[in-house]
Amino acid sequence: MAKRKKGKLESVAKLLKGVYPAPDQLEAAKAFAWWSRSVPPRILEHARPVRLSRGVLIVHVSSSVWANELHYLGDDLLARLREAAPTSRIEKIRFQVGPLPDIPKRREPAPRPPEPVRLAALPEDLGRALSRVEDDALRKAITEAATTSLARVRKPKD
Repeated sequence: MAKRKKGKLESVAKLLKGVYPAPDQLEAAKAFAWWSRSVPPRILEHARPVRLSRGVLIVHVSSSVWANELHYLGDDLLARLREAAPTSRIEKIRFQVGPLPDIPKRREPAPRPPEPVRLAALPEDLGRALSRVEDDALRKAITEAATTSLARVRKPKD
């Protein structure tokens, strides 16, 4: 592996060529990604690309019925594929019965952290009423609920 100088930016295309050294591998990856994102879920459930060789995209299907159905949709799928991946130079799609590879799972975006709870000051009369609650845990729970609720109702002064 060649040594890189610190701070030097490289193009994404150059980095991808390092991961997929053969041009066909990069084009196959593009075609496979397009397929997973673009075909309807009912087709994706029964048909997945497995190889790109000499301009022919080989797609495994779950049954001969699906192979026949997709054969009739082949021209439309090919046109969409050429539009989405114009450099792939795919000339033909061939459907054949075979094992379906797993669909790569998309990463779920990390959940956003909850917004910090802003507490509002209790109105004076509510504070007096809470002072009469004898159970400390109950008084604390009511106070927290009230201050949180009031903070949501009132617009914060930022």
